[in-house]
Amino acid sequence: MITFFRKIRQNLLSEGRTAKYLKYAIGEIVLVVIGILIALQINTWQQHHKDRLTERDLLNRIKVDLENDIKGFEDIKAFKQTQNITCLRLLDFYIHPTEQAYDTIQFLNDIHFAQYFTLPNYHRTSYETSVSTGNILKIANQKLATDISNYYNDIELEQHVSDTKRFINAFVEQNLMTKYRLSSKYINALDGLGGKYMMERYQNDQRPVLQVKDITNDVSLENYLNDLSIRLIIGIKYLEAEQQWGQQLIDTINNYLNEQ
Repeated sequence: MITFFRKIRQNLLSEGRTAKYLKYAIGEIVLVVIGILIALQINTWQQHHKDRLTERDLLNRIKVDLENDIKGFEDIKAFKQTQNITCLRLLDFYIHPTEQAYDTIQFLNDIHFAQYFTLPNYHRTSYETSVSTGNILKIANQKLATDISNYYNDIELEQHVSDTKRFINAFVEQNLMTKYRLSSKYINALDGLGGKYMMERYQNDQRPVLQVKDITNDVSLENYLNDLSIRLIIGIKYLEAEQQWGQQLIDTINNYLNEQ
């Protein structure tokens, strides 16, 4: 093709047809420019198509992570609700110590359960990978991209949980562990995975176990249980807010993908 055009130019020059040569040269330049523009447009379209595929894949993976977050928050919320019931049951016996009997095994397990805490586990892999690779910039909807970033960079829940963890650890180490023998053959210890196991090392322990009367005058324990209950209620509200936020993001992602 290049040889063909070269011959035409040579013939026009050899025949002295300068005006036609100039017109032809300009026409050839225009054709080349048009060809370049078409090639650029095709390349732009291909890149755009590739970016939209990357965006869709990323948003679908983030959506799965958000669904896992919501499920995890629900599990932690259930844990906190049960733990709060435990705190309130113990506190009832401070307020009305003679109104009803407190089963010894239930009491021991309640005291033990009041020492536990659990941490939320955000599923951040897809988001953090997209940030490190720059794929987060492939999300064309800037408001959606900002909302996703805000969700993963919000630290209010984590700060509250960390503060509650420090509060529990401090009281257990400085008060409960120094005052009472809290482990016995009647306690079901949690394994952190939703299961329980007996403290078998105490199966043959014949020493008297902790009784309700032993804590009756322990004001520090009563204050701890009351404060922990308040913290648990606040934590539950934080979790519910995170669940709602995560679901709103999922709905927004679904609507955005359906529009594409």
